[in-house]
Amino acid sequence: MLFFTILMFICTTKAYVLEEECLNYTIYPAQYELTIIPHIFKDGTSYYDCDLLITVIANAPNVNIIELDAKELEIKSGSIKVLDGVTDIVNQHRPYEFDNKRGKLFIYLREPMKQYSASRTQYIIRVSFVKYVHLDSEGVSIVPYKGDDGKQAYLYTTRLSPTKAKYFFPCFNNPEFEAVFKLRVYVAPPRPGIQFCNTTLVVAKELNRQNFKDDSYGTIEYIPSPQIGVHQVGFHHSQFSNREVKIGEDALIFWSRSSQLPYLSFILQFGENLIHMIHKYSMIKRPLVSGPINIVAVPKNLNGYEIGSWNLLTNSETKLAYINEYTSVKQMEEMMFELSQQLSRIWLGNPGELKRTRWIEEWFKEGVATYFAYYYLTQYNHGGMKPISRIPLSMYGQQMKQRAMAVDWHHSIPALMSFNRTLAVEIPNRYKELVTMKTASILWMVENWLGSEKFHQALIKYINLRRGRFISITDFMISLDQDTVECMHQFFNGTTASRVLSSWFYQSGYPVVYVNVLRDRTPNAVQLKQRQFSFNDLNRLESNYLIPISYIVQNNENCYNCHQPRFTIGSQTYTFGENLNGGWIILNRNSAGYYRVNYDDTTWKLIAKTLKENRHAIDELNRAQIVNDIFALYAAGDVSEDIALEVLEFLNMELSSVVWDSVVSGFELLKTDGAHMTKINYEEWQAFMRQKVSTIYKRLMDDIERRPEIRLFRSNIIEFACSIKHQPCISDMWKIYGDYKEGRLRLDPDFRAACYYVVLNDVNGNLAAENFNDFENEDKTRAEHALREENRFLYRVPIGHPRPLPIKMSTTTTTEAPTTIKVAGCNGAKKNLIPVVLLSFAFLTSISI
Repeated sequence: MLFFTILMFICTTKAYVLEEECLNYTIYPAQYELTIIPHIFKDGTSYYDCDLLITVIANAPNVNIIELDAKELEIKSGSIKVLDGVTDIVNQHRPYEFDNKRGKLFIYLREPMKQYSASRTQYIIRVSFVKYVHLDSEGVSIVPYKGDDGKQAYLYTTRLSPTKAKYFFPCFNNPEFEAVFKLRVYVAPPRPGIQFCNTTLVVAKELNRQNFKDDSYGTIEYIPSPQIGVHQVGFHHSQFSNREVKIGEDALIFWSRSSQLPYLSFILQFGENLIHMIHKYSMIKRPLVSGPINIVAVPKNLNGYEIGSWNLLTNSETKLAYINEYTSVKQMEEMMFELSQQLSRIWLGNPGELKRTRWIEEWFKEGVATYFAYYYLTQYNHGGMKPISRIPLSMYGQQMKQRAMAVDWHHSIPALMSFNRTLAVEIPNRYKELVTMKTASILWMVENWLGSEKFHQALIKYINLRRGRFISITDFMISLDQDTVECMHQFFNGTTASRVLSSWFYQSGYPVVYVNVLRDRTPNAVQLKQRQFSFNDLNRLESNYLIPISYIVQNNENCYNCHQPRFTIGSQTYTFGENLNGGWIILNRNSAGYYRVNYDDTTWKLIAKTLKENRHAIDELNRAQIVNDIFALYAAGDVSEDIALEVLEFLNMELSSVVWDSVVSGFELLKTDGAHMTKINYEEWQAFMRQKVSTIYKRLMDDIERRPEIRLFRSNIIEFACSIKHQPCISDMWKIYGDYKEGRLRLDPDFRAACYYVVLNDVNGNLAAENFNDFENEDKTRAEHALREENRFLYRVPIGHPRPLPIKMSTTTTTEAPTTIKVAGCNGAKKNLIPVVLLSFAFLTSISI
């Protein structure tokens, strides 16, 4: 009856598996039971034996073949059985067929399975197999590391997402099939030639343990897991040590090789602070998960945490160990973000909850978790937490918005709602940035529109009320409307948060808003019109996003709507009056709106003038937005080069890290496929930016400040300066790298990627002979990728033509006769003769054209 209840729950619930889909599945697994016997030999040879029992039911009549997913496994002869009670119904003449190339195991039956809805019959599939594990094995792999005695040791680790479980055990490798998992592990005793392992972790808490007796295997049994998909199963086997921190009912346990354990202090402290912040934000005493969260530092390059996991997480050692002489500030930022994002996922809902919270649209959960990751990083403030006031996202908000916009413009990019009920592990890697960063950016936009306090109160109230239930976008938007629309906050055109969110979730891309100020009337008329933003000409259609509009003006004495603008625009041209008094207007206050802004030439010139004369009159977030927009608009051909250069002229005086981050990401947009760019034009932009970066580069290189935010600013500027061939930067990096190679100076990890880039970019540069550690390899890979992308861009774009040079008139008097020039027509025939007289002036005159 239990399995029937489980099946009906999943099949009839709209929140997880579509009803019509479930009826098409002929066999459904209810429970997996794995008995694993791992063998790790000291020479690196490794395999494990496994006995597998799968309890299944038939979801259709006349099922004669059971199809399992299995690959690179050795099925033991005669081990396959399908038991109906005690009767084996496998066809003895043709028991099974294993197609390793396709990854399929077909089990043939001598009689059809009985449909569960009519018979209530459960079947047990029994399979025994051997899995040989190698360094590059899919799904489950063996990883070498230095043991406590300094000798080579090995560990098992699994990475089963998104469709790798079939490499670990035969299964129904459909992530929508959830089942209970019961695991038992036999641990080999210390023996000559065999590596002893004292750490075995799975996706469930330990139930009991039998220690070694008379040189026999010890056994560990675990409690049955919650209902999970096969991609959420995990197994780790090693000789590791751990450090633990408890926060109320929550516990974080970090595992690593003993020699690296002291370097986990940073991530341990951050994790503790992070869980404190989550509990404070949620305002209720509720553990993130039942039982501890085990986090394993694997000495291997891994692509972040397993999205669907909650109590057994693995990540690269470089994402968990902070070693002062090797870990760069960017690596530190990345490790903080990834842990913050993962713990936010767990807090928002996981299989280990006492009452499970399910998100119907998992892409939306990914976006919300990303928003919270940046929110908590902002409040943490590199350890300088302010417990009283909520710190606005600012820098991290700009970062996530610009990362999303960099990929969210092409005509082939899908709308967020097209992912609908796609599981998070099934979202293609090319769309990860889109889903996470765009969704988080849209939430940030709505937060700034509604007001931060109101938005967060509504958000936390909704999440707390939906604990143990289903969360959907529709339900979320209804709740947000109920908690945020008040009489005093009614919007001019009746727009609510749900309408705004819907317009962005159901449409792909993002808009650019054109601002045209009619200055020949009082008050001035400001016209706003939107269209789809694109770097090429394939997707420049009129758009219909509901865009929350906020703005600031230069002369705001009589500004009607400056303090908290609360109107939206749609596809129609929107016109409103405002007293600009000859000044500028800047849209997108706080730069939280997920759109770009293009102004008429007069307004652009007024903005450029203010930036050059008194840049602090414009908030740094809006300065950041302006510089990023101007790069994008120029690359798209929407503003002239003269306007772009005039707006960016102030940069040699700019000292804000937020603004310079936007400059760096904006400059990268010039290399976008489809951008209007040539080699010569790009070189001119590099020369222009070399002039602008020189002041801040020298200032940061002379600064010995080691606060994380200054380190990050310095690292970004150095890498940018070297990438645009700023000669002082190239010379400095060569000198630093040379001193390091000759043993006179330790290489600052924040300079490492720039040094590698400079060396690799030199015709005689070579890093192939270096013996890099994992931290250095990460930066080397990053430098190689940056150089490869630069070369790909230069190979792709045309050469182009240089800008016309200034014409300098002669100051020397001449008595020569007028010169006659023959102008040929299209057919080569002679045309009228045009006399050209060389003029003389008393003073040097220069005319630029």
